Amino acid sequence: MLLSDADGLFAALAALKLPRGEYVVCGSAALYVRGLRARMGDLDVLARGEAWERALALGAPESTVSGYGLRVVHPTASIEIMDRWTPGWSTDRLIDDADVIDGVPFMRLGDILRWKIAAARPKDHADVAAIRHLYRIWTGEAAPLSPPFSAAQELGQPAAEEETPAEGKDLRGLPGARLSD
Repeated sequence: MLLSDADGLFAALAALKLPRGEYVVCGSAALYVRGLRARMGDLDVLARGEAWERALALGAPESTVSGYGLRVVHPTASIEIMDRWTPGWSTDRLIDDADVIDGVPFMRLGDILRWKIAAARPKDHADVAAIRHLYRIWTGEAAPLSPPFSAAQELGQPAAEEETPAEGKDLRGLPGARLSD
């Protein structure tokens, strides 16, 4: 696995050895791996079959925050494994249609967009704008934007001087680069 993060969440997920085709990573991690978020708080994993059985070995299931389905909280890492997403979402379809990035299945961007719009939470507004902007880049309607923050600012350190990227430089692949309106 090539994916990494400062908190070691992807390494902890890999250590679970969940069977391919039986789980999908949802939520902010699916945006993080695509460069649409500079950080993620945790891993939200939707599981079925043998993957869900392996999750149950980690601890007793409890109700999800939404009250829809069950979740198991990893004992040492910020990973929640659920047996259902939110009402109206098919577990099988989300898992079967996942985008595989570096061997890890992630929720598709279109599904993330629909879910975040339906949830209508204030914390999702920036994610919705980032996904929509990416779609406009893909369709040629917009050009990539420079990151709205520096790496130092993202780490909570004061920014030195404003850096102006070279004109026309594509910044999407840079660490910490985020697309937004």
